[in-house]
Amino acid sequence: MRHLTIPVISKPQFILKGLSKGVQTRWISISHIKQNNSELSLKRIFDDNILWKDLNKQNYQYNDKLSNSDTYKDRFLSTISDFSKERNGKNVGLFNNPYLTDPKGLKEFSKASLNNARALTELMKTDASKEGLKNYIVNLDKLSDTLCRVIDLCEFIRSAHPDERFVKAAQLCHEQMFEFMNVLNTDVKLYDRLKKVLTDETILGTLSKEEIKVGGILLEDFEKSGICMTSEIRDKFISLSQDISLIGQDFINNTGVARETYTIVNAKELESCNIPVFILDKLKRDLTGKHYKIPTYGAIPFAILRAATSEKIREQIWTSLHSCPDDQITRLTHLIKLRSILANLMGKSSFAEYQLDGKMAKTPQGVKNFIGSLVESTRPLAANELQFISDMKCEEMHTQPSRDPHNVLDNVRPWDRDYFSWLSKQNITKTEGIVEDEPISTYFTLGGVLEGLSEIFRSAYGLELKPVVPQLGETWSAEVRRINVVSETDGTVGVIYCDLFERIGKTQNPAHFTVCCSRQTYAKENDESIMQIGVDPKGVRYQLPIISLVCNFSKTSISSDKNICLLQLNEIETLFHEMGHAIHSMLGRTRLQNISGTRCPTDFVELPSILMEHFARDPRVLRNIGIHYITGKTIPEELLVKHLEDNKFLQNCETFAQAKMAMLDQELHGANIIQNINTVNVVKIYQDLERQMGVLVDDKSNWCGRFGHLYGYGATYYSYLLDRAIASKVWEKLFSKDPYSRVGGAQFRDKVLKWGGLKDPWACITDVLEQPTLIKGDSEAMKYFGNTQDL
Repeated sequence: MRHLTIPVISKPQFILKGLSKGVQTRWISISHIKQNNSELSLKRIFDDNILWKDLNKQNYQYNDKLSNSDTYKDRFLSTISDFSKERNGKNVGLFNNPYLTDPKGLKEFSKASLNNARALTELMKTDASKEGLKNYIVNLDKLSDTLCRVIDLCEFIRSAHPDERFVKAAQLCHEQMFEFMNVLNTDVKLYDRLKKVLTDETILGTLSKEEIKVGGILLEDFEKSGICMTSEIRDKFISLSQDISLIGQDFINNTGVARETYTIVNAKELESCNIPVFILDKLKRDLTGKHYKIPTYGAIPFAILRAATSEKIREQIWTSLHSCPDDQITRLTHLIKLRSILANLMGKSSFAEYQLDGKMAKTPQGVKNFIGSLVESTRPLAANELQFISDMKCEEMHTQPSRDPHNVLDNVRPWDRDYFSWLSKQNITKTEGIVEDEPISTYFTLGGVLEGLSEIFRSAYGLELKPVVPQLGETWSAEVRRINVVSETDGTVGVIYCDLFERIGKTQNPAHFTVCCSRQTYAKENDESIMQIGVDPKGVRYQLPIISLVCNFSKTSISSDKNICLLQLNEIETLFHEMGHAIHSMLGRTRLQNISGTRCPTDFVELPSILMEHFARDPRVLRNIGIHYITGKTIPEELLVKHLEDNKFLQNCETFAQAKMAMLDQELHGANIIQNINTVNVVKIYQDLERQMGVLVDDKSNWCGRFGHLYGYGATYYSYLLDRAIASKVWEKLFSKDPYSRVGGAQFRDKVLKWGGLKDPWACITDVLEQPTLIKGDSEAMKYFGNTQDL
């Protein structure tokens, strides 16, 4: 069973066991949802908090009721009461799933799904009829679907839900489902029957291309799980996979922890290196009074990095900010060892080799060819960007400046960047008498930006974002807005839940969650946990994709009771990126869920979202949506151009930094790990690679323990860079002349987005770029994109 960006879906129609007592089966058609909001605009529901609180009053009151309950019993009784009255307009459950009114309901949902999965597994093993074999791949897809709907839901809840009880329940359910999925991955009977289906010509001839594609994907998944190995090895695989999941989650949970809460600096040294008095006044001293305790959190250490004339102090603070506790390094070491052992168990030389099967890059060498090509083209550009810092540093140290790129890169260290950049900016301001403009964010309200996104989607893809007030209990916070994605030809094609504002206890980085993917409903399917159903123009019923977008945007108070969210350019880019994932889920509609929407290779899935970043940086788009939140005036062109140029500051250094992270990901999952399994030193690998690559070298910290993507992307972090390179060429071909082009949108939709994971990514890229030489996806194709400099 595969698990990528997995959705919440439904139970098989023929299994009726495990339903909650008293819960009636229902189908929720999108047309039955009360809207009464046709006059609402995105701008109004996101920019007018008073209006939103009035519209969504029932969920604010419900949240207050839960937060004021003294005991879990109070909460449980109140939610159960609402649950039983659901048909009368009470609590409909999270995402319109009637199970999900409380943590206990989540456990019931998981248990029912697990029972259904077991029953379906038994049916597939015993039904050897011709009809059973013809339906075998569809049933495998159902089985995967049944598990994934719980796993994806739990991944979302444990990442973003504010209720700790829900989070704990989600962690428990996730572990149980993941373990069962690993057991299925090593079930020989399921594998043998799938292999028979795919090799028997009389059966194969009755299957659709989609079924054959999904069957091939699932066969590869079986084989990657050691299905052809002995039972002892299969058991070992299950155990290793479970251990990797647990240690990986532990690693992720601790990536934000610094090695120490503060670092000690000699008071006299700090006072003598140009630190403003108001910053010094905020610092605490140690018991001797001779040292300042500089925190490793908040704004103060970064302010000192910008101001401190002493490189020694800058280095110390920077290193403290980027270091993690030794326990975290132990977790990382354990994680990569386990992965290396698992890959070796499967007959692979490295976890990277194991992981890259079925990916666009295909082999570790393909990845290194791409990164190597990118590094060689970017390093001189990065050196050129750092020239001014090297010159200023030489002047400060009274040494002779050098124009040799190697000398420049040797001279400039990461703790120099903020200090000399800030100093340069101050010098320019003083010399040219520049007066700071008003904040650019005053022209970009969250609601206005979302309306701008809707206009792009309407022009390019014929889609519109329409707000709907959620029903009681449908969201995990009253601040969450619901958006329906409506097609001009197909009606509502999906739902996006926007959890975009910061709140107490919310630390989630910007993220996109596929809670439920689009797929055609099964014959006679009838399940109360199917959340919302759509019908296409041909009358085909399909499950609407449900997406959650999570960001942490702050609000600005504009009166005693009113506030508004104003976005910086980088925040606009973040929102566009995440919406790119969402639209991929809406348009990538397939019959089977295993290849729906974003269920495609990891190194292809970021292409639509990164393409959207180009729209977010385009002056034509930004001028169109940049309207001052008070005056209503359009953003001045000179202000926009200035900020866009500022955002390009050291952009080649940023690209190089991404290349370093991608290469670190390869090194920590490379063949050298199993070869040196007893002496692995992840910090040494990190620091040696930093010295070798040579741009803003960090050979002082153990930052590798804070690189959370080492778990989530294991050996595929290069995907961001590869998709950035591809997106750059797609933008140039389809949208550079007109970002609102329906012709360009139709080509990208029809040649890339609509296929989900059905079509080979290299075929999609070949078609959309009209470059026949790319179809092989070989090392030359990887080098072609590695030479792209405009990232």
